[in-house]
Amino acid sequence: MQKSAISAGDFRREDYDVVCGQKVNALGRYIGYLRIRRIPDGRIIYPFDGCQVPGPFATGDEARRAACEMAEELIRLDIASPET
Repeated sequence: MQKSAISAGDFRREDYDVVCGQKVNALGRYIGYLRIRRIPDGRIIYPFDGCQVPGPFATGDEARRAACEMAEELIRLDIASPET
């Protein structure tokens, strides 16, 4: 059985499960925490090896906001050109 190819337009924003938050690094600064999963196929879009981490920031709110903004951009890019 052969899998069908994934192409642009196959996914919508609602097809992604996103978790945004913040963590404190070893220096006491806040960094963004982000996890993105594409629901239909279960693929983890973020994090991945070598990925950029949002931060560091002075406050947890800034870190969380940056993580959420990064999520929206990564989802937009994945919808336009889905990672397989």
